[in-house]
Amino acid sequence: MQRSRRTAVYAVVTGLLTAGTLTAAMPAAHANVAGFCNGSGAAATCTVTETITAPTSVTVTARATVNGEATVSWKASCTLNGQTTTTSGGSSSESPATDTVTLPVTDPATCTVSATISLPTSDSTNTLSVAMTYTTAASPSPSPSPTPTPVAGSPVKGYDGKCLDDTLNSSANDAKIQIWTCNGDKAQLWTYHSGELVHNGKCLNDDAWGGIRSKQILYTCNHALNELWTHLSNGEYVLNAKGYKLCLDDPAYSTKNGTQLIVYTCKNSSNQRWSLPTVVP
Repeated sequence: MQRSRRTAVYAVVTGLLTAGTLTAAMPAAHANVAGFCNGSGAAATCTVTETITAPTSVTVTARATVNGEATVSWKASCTLNGQTTTTSGGSSSESPATDTVTLPVTDPATCTVSATISLPTSDSTNTLSVAMTYTTAASPSPSPSPTPTPVAGSPVKGYDGKCLDDTLNSSANDAKIQIWTCNGDKAQLWTYHSGELVHNGKCLNDDAWGGIRSKQILYTCNHALNELWTHLSNGEYVLNAKGYKLCLDDPAYSTKNGTQLIVYTCKNSSNQRWSLPTVVP
């Protein structure tokens, strides 16, 4: 495994409109995805800008198909009690790279965060994918909460009534995700949580960020863009990686049990329409 190498980190606080010491927000519960951006080519670069309500921390993560030295430059403008404070900073490290934004105030009402990421390489086919995530404070509970009941999930139905099926109900990484006659088996129970399709504690994953025509597998949930899916009103599951251009696809309109699913260019066709399973907040 290649170890990330941090070579530069900097942060500057400007435009202070309130008195007192400014501290970085402490990590808290409830991780969320704020937004994405993508770049490509030997000089891959992209910018993501999001306004976030009541963040306690904001993180920018850059991944690429060809690793290189990623430079992250960010600016955060946060509002508290009607007054705004701005922080800027960034870092350089080898991808996959993660940089935590230094929020200028604790417990802000809102923050507008903009991050620009560049990753120059010698490979013109390189693809850069960036995700901005954040956490918010967990609401205090007046009394101990009961142990939550595990959510079993429900089927994801697609073309010709076939169901999304985990081969042999496996919980192993790289398990084949296929279509099968809907039968109520545990292998066909899924949940949808924060953009991930989850089964047996693992996530539906575009194998090795393969892109168009690549096989779909089960893999450890890590909130990477190749296992984040946006479910549209027309039934498409749009893969967040590769520029939001690929959809979960039943290849060649297959009705054969055991056909492994792929991702393919989104075209609003019946073999790319799937139901939404149990949604977990």
